[in-house]
Amino acid sequence: MSGPILGLDIGGSKISALLVDDDQTVLDRRLAPTEGSLQAQVTELGRNVLAGRVPAAVGIGVPGRVDSRRGVVQLGVNLGGRRLPLAELVSEALGAPTFLEHDARAAALWLVAESGDPNASLAYLSVGTGISVAVVTNGTLLRGATGLAGEIGHVTVVPVGPLCACGLRGCLEAVAAGPAVARILAEELQAGAPSSLSTDATPADLFRAVAAGDELADRIADQVGAHLARAIRAVVLSFGVERIVIGGGLSRAGEPFLRPIVVALQRERDTSDLVRGAVRTECIELLAPDSDAGARGAVLVARAGLAAADR
Repeated sequence: MSGPILGLDIGGSKISALLVDDDQTVLDRRLAPTEGSLQAQVTELGRNVLAGRVPAAVGIGVPGRVDSRRGVVQLGVNLGGRRLPLAELVSEALGAPTFLEHDARAAALWLVAESGDPNASLAYLSVGTGISVAVVTNGTLLRGATGLAGEIGHVTVVPVGPLCACGLRGCLEAVAAGPAVARILAEELQAGAPSSLSTDATPADLFRAVAAGDELADRIADQVGAHLARAIRAVVLSFGVERIVIGGGLSRAGEPFLRPIVVALQRERDTSDLVRGAVRTECIELLAPDSDAGARGAVLVARAGLAAADR
């Protein structure tokens, strides 16, 4: 291999870029908002990070239905949903082989590598503009026959709930993702609920208000935490993973975000011997906010793609 590796982590609100050399030394890292043409955005950010350097390969983590073999993404409901041959387009623009993976799955690959355990059993739950989970059992990443394994954000949790971007109602994403938290807060304030927050407050503002003792913020955080706790319980009971790592934009709020999830899970453990035997709250952790897990995972995807091409 000759040249650095560029890893790109595409989210519903931002794109993270990481450039590393053969020794994994970080040469550059940047963030940009996700807006406008995804192809143009990724290309521009990639060129800025490369600054004239020629990469050996590019890895991209992106939400939606990802066909890694063909380098195509579609059904990314928070990215417009259209079919996009992203790997081919970026490869042509940046002059390097480009490899695609689901963003949460790319982050999970990095978590496995970081753990040093090739037989790791873990789930990475991403809670940001959207919600998805990547599951690794005995060191094997689950992709599913359709490429949509892990789209837990589109499982119904409120039967007659708000409309989700996927077209259904009451999805987990519609009641617990970042935009949903902002919407719920604005609706409560417009209905006259007392709070120190304003109707244009962000989810980050809400969780700061939780730490400051705002009752409305605390109540909404508890609701969100209960929804996410049930999702975690479903993942653990379905796949028997030993470790749950929560990342994404909302996780950056830290303890005010995590505490309601743990409290809700502990309540379920106190009620059910089955849940108590399966779910250990001490195995739930927040992704370190400076980990660059998605972009680092995208670098691993690029390295694996190059290795496979050489075989």
